[in-house]
Amino acid sequence: MTGAGDSETRERARDRSEAYRGRRRYGRVLVSVEIESHQLAALERLALLDVGNRDKKAVAAAVQRFLEAAPHISAVGDALWPEAEKTG
Repeated sequence: MTGAGDSETRERARDRSEAYRGRRRYGRVLVSVEIESHQLAALERLALLDVGNRDKKAVAAAVQRFLEAAPHISAVGDALWPEAEKTG
């Protein structure tokens, strides 16, 4: 006879396995990130995080949105200062 605890344990294990397979399928990497107060303030100034919101899921979503924008922002720099125009 299985109890509710066994069922919950199996469900959590299944969720972890699915998340792992999803990360592998799409080339994602799971990392831990520490955010300091001045970085939280920067996310607020960029309107990626509501002022005063310190919920871990909200902070994680704000960091994810910031990182998703990073390649596009770096491309702006490439467009403004192409390699060919650099002086040595």
